[in-house]
Amino acid sequence: MTCVFDYSKIISDVYAKGLTYSDVARSLGISELAYSMKMSNKAEFTQKEIDTLAIDILRIPPERIPEYFFTPVV
Repeated sequence: MTCVFDYSKIISDVYAKGLTYSDVARSLGISELAYSMKMSNKAEFTQKEIDTLAIDILRIPPERIPEYFFTPVV
């Protein structure tokens, strides 16, 4: 059984920054479809994508990355 992660904090922060799926996907170097699949738990983020999204785009402190990317849906 694979774990389903809660990406609501990512969605909220992306929205708060006025970014679109297209903006984020382009920054990650992937298609909108690939980003959408990751956000819907149908594909996994790579470590590089997590670093780029968390640190470069959302400016999340490294110690908070787990709560954004690894909180299971309950």
